[in-house]
Amino acid sequence: MSLRINASMVQGVRKASVPSIPTRAVFKPVSRRAIRATPASPSLAATTSRNVVVCAQLEHDTSAAMDFDTSQGRLISTTEVAAFIQRDDMMDQMYRWSLIEAAESGFRNFGMPMTVDPFYLGDVLWGYKVGIYCDGEKLTDLSINFDNLATQKHEYIGRGDDGFPVGEGRVNEILGKNIEIWKLDQVPVSEDLRSAIKAYCNGFAQAMNRYYAFGSVFVGFAQAMNRYYAFGSVFVDDAQ
Repeated sequence: MSLRINASMVQGVRKASVPSIPTRAVFKPVSRRAIRATPASPSLAATTSRNVVVCAQLEHDTSAAMDFDTSQGRLISTTEVAAFIQRDDMMDQMYRWSLIEAAESGFRNFGMPMTVDPFYLGDVLWGYKVGIYCDGEKLTDLSINFDNLATQKHEYIGRGDDGFPVGEGRVNEILGKNIEIWKLDQVPVSEDLRSAIKAYCNGFAQAMNRYYAFGSVFVGFAQAMNRYYAFGSVFVDDAQ
């Protein structure tokens, strides 16, 4: 499958075309009509298993954790997260990746300075905001977060009568069916800001690819550190 982030921005700005990247996740652009048609979330409950939010009997409103009005923002992209993925681990790694790549080196990596601020649902890291700046002025905020929908996780996989795998055993509902990227306003963007958002989304997609492939967004960092410890330079491959 290929990961396609179509960073459709606000009105008056053309859609950004993004090259396909091999991955197990598919980011899908979401229209405003589709957003309005999204059904209200069911009554979900949060219990934790390794801090994963599992729906049971109590209600949780994730909008309180996100602390922004989705009607005032624009959903850039969304992708469904497999039920077996640990939500707390995925978001923690994406947050720490953003601290390194955006908060510390946003201008160098994406073209504009950035800040990164987390928000929580109970004790679980539910997402974070990325502030984008130019000349000391904040231009916009992005939000990376799980949604308030649920997905089902079966206890184990069995074989159906037709020979194909089917979910069997006890079923848990896992809160946070999709991971989303929001632009938190409707203000038209400049070409420079559009490029910065596109660059961040591309970097985010590549980090997600590494997480699905290797279980860590930092696999490239680890390899670079190994080269540094072994040869005293992270560029030893280039030198050879």
